[in-house]
Amino acid sequence: MKTKKSFSLILTLAFLFSFAAGQKTACAFHGVRWQIDASVTSNITLYENNLYFGDSIGNCYAVNKNNGSVVWSYNTGGSIIGTPVVFSDKESKILFVAADGGMVCLNLYDGSVIWEYDPNDNQSEAVNDGSAAGDGLFFVVKDDAKLYALDVETGRKVWTFKGGDQGLRTSPAYYDGLIFLGEYNGIFDILDAKTGKRINGGGAGGAVNTPEANDGNIYFSSWDGSIQAVKIKSVIPLWNTNIKDPIVTSPAISGGIIAVGTGRGLVIAFDEKNGEMLWNFDPHGGSVSAKPIIANGKVFACPEGGSVYELNSKTGRLIDKFETEGISVNPTYSDGIFYFSSGGKVIALSE
Repeated sequence: MKTKKSFSLILTLAFLFSFAAGQKTACAFHGVRWQIDASVTSNITLYENNLYFGDSIGNCYAVNKNNGSVVWSYNTGGSIIGTPVVFSDKESKILFVAADGGMVCLNLYDGSVIWEYDPNDNQSEAVNDGSAAGDGLFFVVKDDAKLYALDVETGRKVWTFKGGDQGLRTSPAYYDGLIFLGEYNGIFDILDAKTGKRINGGGAGGAVNTPEANDGNIYFSSWDGSIQAVKIKSVIPLWNTNIKDPIVTSPAISGGIIAVGTGRGLVIAFDEKNGEMLWNFDPHGGSVSAKPIIANGKVFACPEGGSVYELNSKTGRLIDKFETEGISVNPTYSDGIFYFSSGGKVIALSE
């Protein structure tokens, strides 16, 4: 009798383990699809079939998203920062910015040089963060507390906008003929993209991160713990929520949900319509400075301490975790593959 009970218990446990494993596999990470060596210092941009990013020694890369093969590379000589910007107009272009103020505009498909700017050897040329593009212009924040608008075709300066005394530390955002800019002193600026003239704005009690536009509204978060929504037309405030924890990422928006990362290491989701906090998740991995990704009913979060967390976007429930090293640059996602940089590698992770 004892033997039968033991055998029955073993079968039951085996069944439960098999069932649990099957349940997890249906919605969890399946493993690394490919990985390549690269000390990435910029965010990762996905356009069509390629990933675009830059590294610490000035290499700009186009990499096939399906197999990780290098399509082309170009060296600028300076560490690449911010987000590579794709501009499709008369000729498809990709624009990279280096921390020393160097800039290069390359052909999107073969990496040939369209124009290149070599900085002077002075502090005012240094770049604090990446860029945006629109209306035939390329926008970049420099260390002299100015936003520069450059002609995409030639790289020539068209206008500048001077920020406050504490400077500009984050990328601008372009949307529908306007530039949205957060300042370190908590000021939020709305500029005419063609002229650089300040049209309107707002503010917060701390440094403002790169804003995010969606469906006629602009959303901006701040180190004072606030996240705000403003209707772009007529600049009408919609809601303002404060979580009393420094928000250090730009808002990620999809499917009616907004997700951010905080300085204390939380991932927090809000209702896009009213700003109500839906859930929070603590990965216990340090500050979450890489912007979360919302896709396919999931939120992908990457704390600086390491690991990729896959969460249910509606509930914040943990679906799976992939162990890796710290992640500080923004990842991207496409067709069930999560692309990120960690430990000197770019990794394609299948879900």
